[in-house]
Amino acid sequence: MNSKPGALDDSSLYEAFSHSPVRAAGNKPDLTIYRSPGIPEYGVFNYKAPTEGLLQVGGPHSTETDWSDNFEIAWTKMGNKGPLVLFLHGVPTNRAQWEEVQGQVSRFCETISIDMLGMGESSKPRLYGRKNDPSPNDRWHWVNDVDYIEKLMQHEYPGRRFIFIADDWGSGIASHYAARHNDRLEALIQVDPIAFDGYPVNEIQAIGRASEIPNTPEGDNQFAMMFAAFDQTLVQILKSMVYDPAKYNQYNLRYLTFPYVDIDYERNSQNDGVTAVAKSTTMRLKLHNLRVLSDRAAILSPALLLPYHPQRNPNGVRYQNITVPTLIMWGEYDNMMPAAQTQRFAHALGTKDVQISYVPRAGHFPATDNPDNVTDTIINFVRRIVGHQGLADIYIGNNGIWKGDERLMIHELRTLHGLKD
Repeated sequence: MNSKPGALDDSSLYEAFSHSPVRAAGNKPDLTIYRSPGIPEYGVFNYKAPTEGLLQVGGPHSTETDWSDNFEIAWTKMGNKGPLVLFLHGVPTNRAQWEEVQGQVSRFCETISIDMLGMGESSKPRLYGRKNDPSPNDRWHWVNDVDYIEKLMQHEYPGRRFIFIADDWGSGIASHYAARHNDRLEALIQVDPIAFDGYPVNEIQAIGRASEIPNTPEGDNQFAMMFAAFDQTLVQILKSMVYDPAKYNQYNLRYLTFPYVDIDYERNSQNDGVTAVAKSTTMRLKLHNLRVLSDRAAILSPALLLPYHPQRNPNGVRYQNITVPTLIMWGEYDNMMPAAQTQRFAHALGTKDVQISYVPRAGHFPATDNPDNVTDTIINFVRRIVGHQGLADIYIGNNGIWKGDERLMIHELRTLHGLKD
């Protein structure tokens, strides 16, 4: 018998799986059997950008701005052991989109989620790269987000390889990152990714078209009039991205809408006697941030995600450079970008290890619709890449058949694989 940690012998496996239940069968899964992810940590990475943008100075409705190339990328860290995982969100959302899944994955991995530049709590540079040239430029191309992601990860985790998990818009960035920094990754996970000619989509394209409004006081007034009902538009966009619209309500939507519209817990922040009453007519739009979103949406095109060609598509993605194991997940009922696109990745990537998984009862945002399934798929894929001992804890699922002996079972399996209780 081989009794070394990690050795699978008949006796040890039998002991792990043969306990009598210590409580009645049929109980709900007790996820407290797993190690705690600890208290989330919040912070920012100070990013020195290659060009300047116009940042707001003061409160959310201040009209004072200043040019700067010093930006902040906001992050949330959870977990302190296991393989390193980076989460990047979609549009029009922020890192709160990943909060529930990150919380579960961080029991088994060290995780960080970030707000991409221009969204969430990260800096929002208006007219980015256009200080001396009013015409649109390429600073908002997805490939340029690669710069701050690489610098952030090298600053926070010097030299460590990581697993990149991205959704929607974030997956466009992840594709470019993986093509340029394949050696920095252990694996790539794309969730309902924008790719190939699947972008733009009408909902975001309409926001981008407003960037053509002149950046003048008169233009700002016109922009404000056009976006007067954006709070309603934003909610409808978000609800169209999930299979079950009831997943979003006026409380949890605050975490996604706060960069663009006043939310009620901000009502006293201005101390002006107006916002304190929090009426429909005083819950104001944050037009600077909306201008940034519009600028980002305007510059993007299908060519940026189609495969690279030296003459015909020099800004495309070098998919063949991506040789790490890759998981493509897609919501079964995505009505924005259909799940049939998954098969294209198997033919475009430079790796033969392409796993395709469909998320049941999920739309374009599977992590919101079905976080348990998304978590289960991610952890099982990561375990396949790093092995049982690579994870911070033994994973025996977050649903399914739990008969009440899980504390004994996980203790035996931790011993078997050389992990501490």
